[in-house]
Amino acid sequence: MADTAPVRWPEGYFTVRDGTRLHYVHAGEGVPVILIHGARGSAIGNWFSNGIAPRLAQTNKVYALDMRGHGLSEGSRHGHLHMAHDVLEFMDQMGIGKAHVAGYSMGGGVMLQMLARAPERFLTACFQGSGVSETAAWKDKVPPDVEGQDPDQAKAEALVQARRAAKGEEVGNHFEKMRESVAKVVGEKGAKAMEEMAGRFQAQLLGVDLTKIQFPVMAINGEYDRPNARTHRLSREVKDFTNVVLPGKGHLTAMMAGFIPQLYIDSYAEFVARHNPRAG
Repeated sequence: MADTAPVRWPEGYFTVRDGTRLHYVHAGEGVPVILIHGARGSAIGNWFSNGIAPRLAQTNKVYALDMRGHGLSEGSRHGHLHMAHDVLEFMDQMGIGKAHVAGYSMGGGVMLQMLARAPERFLTACFQGSGVSETAAWKDKVPPDVEGQDPDQAKAEALVQARRAAKGEEVGNHFEKMRESVAKVVGEKGAKAMEEMAGRFQAQLLGVDLTKIQFPVMAINGEYDRPNARTHRLSREVKDFTNVVLPGKGHLTAMMAGFIPQLYIDSYAEFVARHNPRAG
C-alpha cells in the first residue's frame, strides 16, 4: 500500500518582543524568500500544499510564517498591526538582511506595512491576491474589471468547508465570503467603494511612496479578483513592475491546491530566480 501520509516540511518557532511564539515552515537553500499568507490561512495551506513553496525551494531558501493568531502560532488574529513587526523581527533573528517578500490577500497588506517601514529589507516584493488601490485623483481612470465570479468558486468554497483542514494547514482567504456579507448590507457598488476607500486610506496612512521603490515589484491576481483596481497605481508609479492576471480565477481558486494554475507558480518562481543577486 502506498504511503499517503502528508509531507512534513522542516519547521521552527521564534518568539517576538511581546512574548508571542510564532511558527514557521522552511525549505531549500540560497537567497531567502519570505511568504506571508492570507486571513484565516496558514503557511502550509497558502504556500506549501499548492506547490508554490516547493517550486521556489528549487532555487532559494523559502520561509513561510504562520502569522499571529493563525496556523500553529500564538496570539490574536486581530493583531494585524503587529504582523509587519513580526516579519521584520523574524528576519533579524534569522540574520536575514534582505529577502524576496510575497504576501497573499491580508499578507499583501502586511507587506505594504513593511514597505512603509523598512523598504531597504526587500530584494523584490510581490502582491498576490492583493495590490494597492488608486489615489482619489486617478480612481475614475481605472479600466473596469470583469464582473461575476470564476466558474470554480462554489466548488472550491464547498471543498474548504467540507475538508476541515488540520490545524496549521488551513487554506483561508475567504475574501469572497466577507465581501458577500458586506454587499448584502450596502450593495455591490457600496462594497466596492468601501474596499477601494480602505485601500487608498491604508497606503496614504502608511505614507508609502511607490515612485521611490528601487527594486522590482510584481502582482499576481485572478481575472475575477479585481486585478485592474489592485494594480493600476502600481503599474503607473513603480519603475520596475510586472503584472500577471490569471484567466478564469478568483480570490480562492487562484491559490488553492487543486485549482491553482501553473501560470501562477511558474510566474513567481521565474520572477524570483531572475532577480536573485549574482554570486560574487
